Amino acid sequence: MSKKRGILCILLMAAVSWGICSPAYGQSAAESVAAAKPETAQMTGPTLEEQMQKIKNPTSWMTWGFDERMRAIYANNFILMNQDAVGHERRFNRFRSRLWGNFRPAENIEVNTRLVWEWRIWCNSNDGAPLSNPSSIEWDEAIFDQLNVKFKNLFDAPMDIQVGRQEIIFGNGWLVLDGTPLDGSRTIFFDAARMTYRFEESKTNLDLVYIDQTTESDRWVEPFNDQERALHEQDERGAILYLSNKSIENVQLDGYYIWKHDMFPDNFSANHPPAWSRESDIHALGGRIAGKIDQSWLYRAEFAQELGRQKNWGGEGETLCAFGLNSRLDYLFNDDWKNDVHLAYEYLSGDDPSTGTDEGFDPLWARWPQWSELYVYSYIPETRIAETTNLHRAGIGWDADPCPKIHLANEYNLLFADENTCKDAAQFSDNGHFRGQLFTSRLSYKFSPLISGHLLGEFLFPGNYYSNDNNDVAVFLRYELTITF
Repeated sequence: MSKKRGILCILLMAAVSWGICSPAYGQSAAESVAAAKPETAQMTGPTLEEQMQKIKNPTSWMTWGFDERMRAIYANNFILMNQDAVGHERRFNRFRSRLWGNFRPAENIEVNTRLVWEWRIWCNSNDGAPLSNPSSIEWDEAIFDQLNVKFKNLFDAPMDIQVGRQEIIFGNGWLVLDGTPLDGSRTIFFDAARMTYRFEESKTNLDLVYIDQTTESDRWVEPFNDQERALHEQDERGAILYLSNKSIENVQLDGYYIWKHDMFPDNFSANHPPAWSRESDIHALGGRIAGKIDQSWLYRAEFAQELGRQKNWGGEGETLCAFGLNSRLDYLFNDDWKNDVHLAYEYLSGDDPSTGTDEGFDPLWARWPQWSELYVYSYIPETRIAETTNLHRAGIGWDADPCPKIHLANEYNLLFADENTCKDAAQFSDNGHFRGQLFTSRLSYKFSPLISGHLLGEFLFPGNYYSNDNNDVAVFLRYELTITF
C-alpha cells in the first residue's frame, strides 16, 4: 500500500467523523417523531435500558450478560517490513463471543464465570501459519477466561480475597495486565489468588497476588473442542505486592515488588517455537505516581528496576539487570470537543551484546498493544510477539470528542533502539538505532447503548535499525463492531 493510500485512509476517517457529527445524521425515526411531537416524549413506561437491566438481573442473587465482537483486519509488512517476504500481506476476520454470569449465593460471596469463544476466517494466510490453506476457517476452542470465587469483607474486616481464574490489572497495565499473550485479545486472564486489604483511614490499598499458570489452559478446566494451544511460552509462577495510596488530594502514589519465575514446559505446543520459551527468576521493584495539577494538566510516571537471571532455550543463562520508565503529560482544553493533547516518553533498556549481563527490560505480564497494534508483531524476529523492549519512544497525541457519539485518537511516535542488540541477524543493520516513525489514528463511534465500533489505521515507516531489505512501509487497518448486552 502506497503512502498516498495511507493518507487517503486517514482523510476518509476524518470525513466520516465530520459527517456523522452533523445534527441530522444518525437520527432515528423514533427520535424524529419525538422531536416533532413533544407529547410523545412524555409517555411513561420503562426505558430500553431499564428493560434490559431487568432481563440481565432476573433475581437478587444473579446477573448475566454477553457480548459479540467482530473484527476485519488487513496487515501488510507488519512482521518483517519486507514486501517480498512470503506471507507479508494478511487479511482475516475475528469473531469473539462471551457469555458471563455473576452469582451471589450468600452475603459477601460472589461466583464469577465467563465463557469465551473466538473463531477466525483467514482470507489469505499463504505463509503456512497458522493454517496451511490459503483461505480457511479456524473454529478454535471455547474456554472459561473467568472462573473464580470472591469473598468480600472477610472476617468482618476491610479485606477481599478472590481465588481462581481472573483478570488482574495494576496502574495503566504497564507491567501487569495480560497473562495470556499468545492468544491476542481473546483472553487476558491469570490463574491466581488475590487478597486486597483496605486501610480506609489512610486511603491505602494493599494487594497481595500469587500466580500459578501452566503453558496450556487445561490445567483446571479443559476447553471445549480443546486445540492444545499454548497461552504463554512457559510455565509461570509469580507474586505481586502492590501498595496504592490516595491520601494526597489529586495524587495517587503506588509502590510494588514483583517476582516472576518461568520454567520450560514439559511439552511444547504447535503455536510457538521452543526458542520462545525461557527459564527465569525476575525481581522487579518499582513505583508509580499519577494525578492532576489543575483542571487542565494531568500526569503519570512509572519506573521499575529489574534484577535476576534469564536463560533462553538452548542457552546458558545470564544475569539480568534492566531498567524501564513510562511517562505521560496531558493538557485538557475543557472545551466542547474535549480536546486533549499529550506528550509521552518511554524507555526500556536494551541488551548490550558485548557484555555477559542481560540488560534487556522484560515487560513481565504486559505483552499487549499498549500504544500500537502493529508494532507488537515487529518484535517477533527480535524477541517474542509483543515483548516490547530495547526502546526509546517519544510520542505526541491528540484526542477529541467532536460529538457525543464520536471519539478521535491520533498519535505520532518516534521510535529508537537503546542498543543494536540484533546486529548479527539478517533483518537488522550493523549500527543503526532508529526504529522508525509510527502514525496511529482511531475513530470510535457509539451507535447505541448496545452497539459500538471503531476504525483503526496504523502506518510504520522503518528506520536504519532495520536492514535495507526490511525497510518497507508497514500497514495495519482494522474495523470493529461490538454488541454488548
